[in-house]
Amino acid sequence: MSSWRASLDRASRRLLLREPFYGHLVVGVNKASAELDCLVRLRPSSRQVSFEVNPQRWEAASDDQRVAALRHELVHLVLKHPIRARDRERLDVWGMACDLVVNQLVDTEHLQHPLTVESFPTFPRGASADEYYALLLPLYERHCQGGQSDGSDAMKRWCENAGGSNGAHGLWKDFTALSSGVLSVLETNIDELLLATARRCRRRGWGPLPSELVAVLDALGQPPELPWRRLLRLFIAQSGRTQIKNTLSRPSKRYGTVPGTKVRRRHRLTVAVDTSGSVTDEELQTFFGEIYAVWRRGATVQVVEADAAVARHYEYRGVTPHAVGGRGGTSFDPAIRWSNANVADGLVYFTDGFAPAPTIESRCPILWVVTRGGTTDGLPGRTVRLTQ
Repeated sequence: MSSWRASLDRASRRLLLREPFYGHLVVGVNKASAELDCLVRLRPSSRQVSFEVNPQRWEAASDDQRVAALRHELVHLVLKHPIRARDRERLDVWGMACDLVVNQLVDTEHLQHPLTVESFPTFPRGASADEYYALLLPLYERHCQGGQSDGSDAMKRWCENAGGSNGAHGLWKDFTALSSGVLSVLETNIDELLLATARRCRRRGWGPLPSELVAVLDALGQPPELPWRRLLRLFIAQSGRTQIKNTLSRPSKRYGTVPGTKVRRRHRLTVAVDTSGSVTDEELQTFFGEIYAVWRRGATVQVVEADAAVARHYEYRGVTPHAVGGRGGTSFDPAIRWSNANVADGLVYFTDGFAPAPTIESRCPILWVVTRGGTTDGLPGRTVRLTQ
């Protein structure tokens, strides 16, 4: 066995003993050596994700640095940051945003050149990678133009640091180059790997996992209660957007036309989440488990968190937020008003129903998803009830 593989096995055993989930996950990921400008990084490989290791850098690193690098990349994998890079105009800035998230969830003491949220005094803690990306973009553009701003020193170090985690994100462009079909298969395989790993070591043996990662694993292990494929078909079958694409059929010899076409229906949904104080944390977790199922069915989901007012809104990308806004009183009107102002094919409203009936009419079809102990009184439109 090569020396780098032997030391990689030692690092894996150390994780197995101290942080079992990470250790089991490392075992399930393929490893290969490569000439890299970093210690270790993720790359797509035969419908799965693999680790690529720089043998020279790996041998020169300490045991603590090796374990820290593995843990850092594993958290990227759990949060599917490389998969989510597909829609980003600036992959390097997306990598920075993802590091700001990950480095709040791991010990950064032994990471090489870690980028932390403390480097940006105006940035909030606990934000999502999407929120950090939006905050970083103007700073990056200002830095490229030679301007100064809060966090400019950290931005400069990041842009000039070829040997740090910036290099570890270099192959994320390989994820973005995959076709939609291959990327979907890869994401499914990642989900299966994460779920199998979580079941293998069981929840009591997950080790000191951050709550954000526990929420991701809980959502994977909780099958959706509602048949969302059928509900979406019935709910907005007449209003979904359509996309025309060519098939593999041969051109017509008689007419010389292009190959056959296929109509693919796409749905853009606004999903309102009742974040009032009457909704429990367990019910919120169930809501986001169902939202994950809707998203996996191919719908574009814009989440609106609202109690008596809209607390925040964002495009859902498969990750459950570790906290929600609101937790006050309840009014359905603000979320419906927001939905009316933003074009969508339908509105799905997760709630316990304990609020006055809405006074605003939704301009698109509305589906109310009500908790087991909630009420449907006064709710206009179609309603379904969660039973668990």
